[in-house]
Amino acid sequence: MKKHILLSLLIISQLTIFSCKSLVKEIDPSILPQTDSKLVVACFISPQDTILSAKITETKVLIGSTGDISNDITNASVKISDGTKTVSMIYHSTLGYYRALPSDLPILSGKTYTITVFTPDGRKVNASTSVPNKIDIKEVKVDSTKIVDIQRGNQVTNTEYNVKVIWQDIVGANNFYRALSVFDFIYQIPDPKNNKNSVLSPVSTMVDLRTIDDKNTDGQLISLNRSFQPFTSQGQPSTGQNISVKSLQNIKVGLFHTDSHYYNYHTSLRKQRENNNPFAEPVLLYTNINGGFGCFGAYNASWQEIKAK
Repeated sequence: MKKHILLSLLIISQLTIFSCKSLVKEIDPSILPQTDSKLVVACFISPQDTILSAKITETKVLIGSTGDISNDITNASVKISDGTKTVSMIYHSTLGYYRALPSDLPILSGKTYTITVFTPDGRKVNASTSVPNKIDIKEVKVDSTKIVDIQRGNQVTNTEYNVKVIWQDIVGANNFYRALSVFDFIYQIPDPKNNKNSVLSPVSTMVDLRTIDDKNTDGQLISLNRSFQPFTSQGQPSTGQNISVKSLQNIKVGLFHTDSHYYNYHTSLRKQRENNNPFAEPVLLYTNINGGFGCFGAYNASWQEIKAK
């Protein structure tokens, strides 16, 4: 009886394998529908800009790849206009993006700007955005907590910082915001010239406090906060030395009052990066580029700096 059961199981497993193999069919890529390459624009303007910059790429979908492959476009005609004045952006080969001086086209609150991109092969994309007003930070709160961690069998004490930024929302309008914090540390790291010694090195780390709108808080005080623990490493395998924070110099906190395009793009980008569930519905990246992908958005920033005690 056992032999008959084992034989039956073996036959079933062989049939299952054969059935699965029969579902696999090689498809000639030439018969698949062809997709056109699309221009991708990334450009965000602000009255605080010291340089106007735009990154222009194109997408190319490759069969068998894990996603789109982006190629830099280096020979496009890129122009930004406020409706009266137009400035051409010049490609910088070292930096890899198009640039123009704000003195040639000042970015002002309340004005609408349009970016237009032409390529030699006849493609054209464009988008428009309006610059919101600046909103001042009302208050910044910084708390710190000692955290004990175990690294390579050693007990390490680190500091976790929580930054909270508070501001007054403008009543009667749809407002969109993003907040950032920038930590300026002095790190003690192994000397690159002599691993037996250590040197002090300044390191700046930006922490995204994310985006928020005033859908349910119109005219009220709004806040964003996030915790951050700086990187440390106990006993590097290559040198045996530690990487540690020697001191915190200051914290700069930025509040961006953004247009809807900037907000929607960065919100969808964050959700896409945080979507680690392979079975979840994919998050589509927001775009406002007519005829292409990417985003042309605007923001107005206010900053507050806190010196470390």
